Amino acid sequence: MNEINMQILKALLLQFHRFLETDGQQWQKERKDKDEFFARYFSEQQIENLEEGTLRELIHILWAYNGWTNKDWLLEEMLRSGLPAIRSAFKQLLYGTDPISKRFDLVRKNVRMMGAACISEILAHHNHREYAIWNSRSREGFVALGISELQLPKSAQISGSQYASYCKLAQDARSQAAREYPEFDDLFKLDFLLYFVSLQGIHPETPVVVPARLEDFDHDTVVDQIIELGDGLGFEVQREFSVMPGCRIDAIWRSRVANLGTISYAFEVHRKGSRDSAILNLQRVRRDATIQKVVIVSSRDELDGFKREITSLDEIFRNAIGYFEVQDLQRALDHLQSLKDILKILGLLSASTG
Repeated sequence: MNEINMQILKALLLQFHRFLETDGQQWQKERKDKDEFFARYFSEQQIENLEEGTLRELIHILWAYNGWTNKDWLLEEMLRSGLPAIRSAFKQLLYGTDPISKRFDLVRKNVRMMGAACISEILAHHNHREYAIWNSRSREGFVALGISELQLPKSAQISGSQYASYCKLAQDARSQAAREYPEFDDLFKLDFLLYFVSLQGIHPETPVVVPARLEDFDHDTVVDQIIELGDGLGFEVQREFSVMPGCRIDAIWRSRVANLGTISYAFEVHRKGSRDSAILNLQRVRRDATIQKVVIVSSRDELDGFKREITSLDEIFRNAIGYFEVQDLQRALDHLQSLKDILKILGLLSASTG
């Protein structure tokens, strides 16, 4: 069993209690309000009546969606899954008899724009003691409390089996804390602690393990992350954008600038396969005069391969191509969320706009 550093926990408790009595008051109220929302609309019977308005409210109250600006677009994308499929997936998630790993994966597969952080937050409200919230803050908090990075998932979008293991780790950590400090009587209390600890900038005394290169990833998940980042930065976003007949790009960001018209950035996610055909498609995309930059998103090794092949092409095309490593994409999202967290604490950004 992983051991949290009780000395670090003891040293932080006084500050943590002050946090709960000040800035944390609003966060605790939000969680209580969300508990009531889920009790009202996500009972086994009420899920059968789940409608668009409830999904709209769900998107607005989940912390996992705080980074999104255009939540109406997010709702439209989610509804493309179809209300019957969404109702069925949520019912299986919360009331199904299959292992949580299988139910978790079912929602990720069948409900668009529903990632690991969202699913885990819904589960946590459903059962405070059994299910833990998974996000970058919880990971940072555990590392700061002494849990080895090797025991934690590296990716933001974890699988159902990874989530099941993470819940076991969180339950063990809560039990350890509760032996000395009985106030940690459920995983929500632990999550508040992890969030607070993640804000303190604590670095573990043991050497930090450098994550291995990401060799593979889920294509659709990365496209969702690109869309989320663009939306959070204030761009108009669109998924699966058709540049011209027979030429499609995974995602596009647009910004309307006075006197300059529309500035656009196109993104193509390449997991594996022929780079030659991908480059040919990018050359066709670049013919659209409104697109200022075409960005390839992939693993580091794949991007190195693209750079080698593109170096022999004409200079105008070379200068129009950008390279975005998948791991850097996740870091960018983490930094964006950190900025919004700070602005909220300062009172410069409300939950409704975050």
